[in-house]
Amino acid sequence: MITRCSKKDEAKILSYIGKDYPSCLYLYLDLKNYGFNSEIVDIYVQYEDDVITSVLLNYYSCLHVFSRENSFDAEEIGTFIEKIGFSMVYCAASTSSEIFKKLPRRIKERAVITNGWVAQIKKIDREPNGLAVIAQQDDFEQIIRLIYEDEGIGNSYKFEELARQLEQRNQEGYARNIVIKRDSLVVAHACTNAEVENIAVVAELLVRKEFRRKGYASEIWRDICGKLLSEGKEVFSFYYSEESRILHKHIGFNEVCEWAKIVMGL
Repeated sequence: MITRCSKKDEAKILSYIGKDYPSCLYLYLDLKNYGFNSEIVDIYVQYEDDVITSVLLNYYSCLHVFSRENSFDAEEIGTFIEKIGFSMVYCAASTSSEIFKKLPRRIKERAVITNGWVAQIKKIDREPNGLAVIAQQDDFEQIIRLIYEDEGIGNSYKFEELARQLEQRNQEGYARNIVIKRDSLVVAHACTNAEVENIAVVAELLVRKEFRRKGYASEIWRDICGKLLSEGKEVFSFYYSEESRILHKHIGFNEVCEWAKIVMGL
């Protein structure tokens, strides 16, 4: 049974997650940052005989799912996804495969599952050259376009929703954005998608097509990861391609979890 939660359930949910937060980073960080009285997130628990089998968090049109032992009712979650109309589901790869099997046919026919990894970095391979700067307000239109038009990342977002999320997270201090620019042109971008307490998730590593294979991706990634590590943060990243996997390993990331996203399509 899926039940919406309130503040009184917080300790129980955090206890269930425990030290497994690398397997549900966005769920965990959104829970810690927004809590139970926010209009941005809704938090649910799935029970079987009063025992928690999964935790679910709704952020905009995304559903984050965590099940410690994958002993959850996947069919109920599939029905829940259809009822609410989520556009994406994020969870560990082993969890996603169970959910995907049980998606209602109408959704499953247009859904695409993409597997990847969660990785952590504890030390960058070498210092950056100092090309990156903090993104200014007038850079964000270019940043949003870069993300939305990227063939690997853009299909996970609706344009207006992406713009709201980026602006909101940046204003709240929940995220930071850095860029490499040539004159006024943003040629590379990286950001934190979440920063809470001593944990940060780096994301949206993008280089404009005509500037690729010039070392900008490694440069900006070293810059943001190095800054976060110097602040004493645990630094994590999600990636889905072999090319990105090679880059991450090259600058010092080690994989901690197999990951997946399910994009529902239009």
